[in-house]
Amino acid sequence: MHPHRRPAQCPGCRLSGGLCVCGFAPRVATRTPLILVGHVHELGRTSNTVRLLALAVPAASVVCHGVFPAPADPASHVPPGTTPLVLFPGHGARPLTPELVAALPSPPVLVVPDGNWRQASRMVKRLPLLAGGVKVALPHRAFAGAALRRNRPGHHMSTYEAVAQALAVLEGEAVAGPLMDFYRRATDRMLFARGKLKLEDVYGGLDGPRSADLLDV
Repeated sequence: MHPHRRPAQCPGCRLSGGLCVCGFAPRVATRTPLILVGHVHELGRTSNTVRLLALAVPAASVVCHGVFPAPADPASHVPPGTTPLVLFPGHGARPLTPELVAALPSPPVLVVPDGNWRQASRMVKRLPLLAGGVKVALPHRAFAGAALRRNRPGHHMSTYEAVAQALAVLEGEAVAGPLMDFYRRATDRMLFARGKLKLEDVYGGLDGPRSADLLDV
C-alpha cells in the first residue's frame, strides 16, 4: 500500500480497512416494522448511526427527508393495519411501556426521526405521518459505552441507542442486547479511528491491520 494512501472506506459502515464492522452486524429480524426518517443533512455525516441500524436490522426502511424536489413519503412504508409510534421525546410524548403497546388498536410500527433536535422537531411538525402518530418517549436507561455525539442535554443518546432501547420495550432484551453489542463495537472503532480511544480500550478488540494508517487525522 502507498505510504500516504489510506485504506478504502467500507460503503456499509464507512470505516476503513481493518476497522470494518459489517461482519459483526447481528442482522436482527424484528416483529415490529421500523421506519427511520433521516434528515438529508444528517444521513451523510460520518457520525450518523442510521447506517449502522440498517446493517443491524436489514428490514428497516430508511427514508431521506429534505431531498429536493421530490421528497420521499415515509407514510408509504407503513404496513396496513398498524399503529405508528413516533419515537420523539417532545411535548405530549407518552412513556413507551408494554401497557401502552397492549392498549393500541393495532400492532405498532416504530417511526423514528433522525437529525439534530431542530431538524427532528421540524420533521415531526411538517410530516403528516410523524405529526399524527402516537408520540412516545423512552424510560430512562444508562448505556456505559462511549457515544459519538451528544446532541441534547437530558437526552444523551444517538438514534441507534434510542431505537435499541425502544425495541427492548417492544420485543425484549433478546433483540436489544445484540443491537447494543454491535453499536459498542462500531462506535469504539470510530472513536479509535479518530484518535480518541486507545487500542486496548476498543470493545472487542480489532481484527486486521492495527497501524497508525487507520487513524483519521
